[in-house]
Amino acid sequence: MTRALIILLLFFSIMIGCAIEKPQDPGVVEADRPASVQSITMKKAYLVLNALKEKDMEEISRFVHPQRGVLFSPFGTVDTKRAQVLMPAQVKELFQVKNQKQLEWGTEPGKREPIRLTPEAYFDEYVYHAEFSETELVTYDGTYQKKKGNDNIKAIFPNSHFVEFFVPGAEEFEGMNWKSLKLVFSIYDQEPYLVGIVHDQWTP
Repeated sequence: MTRALIILLLFFSIMIGCAIEKPQDPGVVEADRPASVQSITMKKAYLVLNALKEKDMEEISRFVHPQRGVLFSPFGTVDTKRAQVLMPAQVKELFQVKNQKQLEWGTEPGKREPIRLTPEAYFDEYVYHAEFSETELVTYDGTYQKKKGNDNIKAIFPNSHFVEFFVPGAEEFEGMNWKSLKLVFSIYDQEPYLVGIVHDQWTP
């Protein structure tokens, strides 16, 4: 009787063991999982940032939204009436000599005087004018530095996502000389495309 009971218990143990599904290899599961919008957007943001650092406008043009183009804003409060919006072909040729005429890009806060600069001069002053590629202060759909004023990026770019690269200010200036660069992306044909390059900094 005891032997029969032991055999029966072993039989049920084997059956239960076979019924338990073996866990999948975590590497295989991760490989099969589709990348999230956030991970794809972050990856593209770093590619765009590196191209901005190298002033590789041809490379940047590949990321620009093919229908909406990309908006350039010198400050966090985006003024759509004055901001320049460039299509991929225009971005590609932005630094060519024939295009180095002054354009109006926005207005200076407080003074409300128009910012009139050549594309290259604007780039040096209001796009990549700090070591954004070296900062560790990077946020997704968020702003690192809270400031007074109307940061209307979410209102101007609804249903979009942005990555902010933040460079803190120096202690000798009480941190007030901080710099920020936000790269805004919108989904088109199931891929995030660049629709905004928004620079920001402390303003009196």
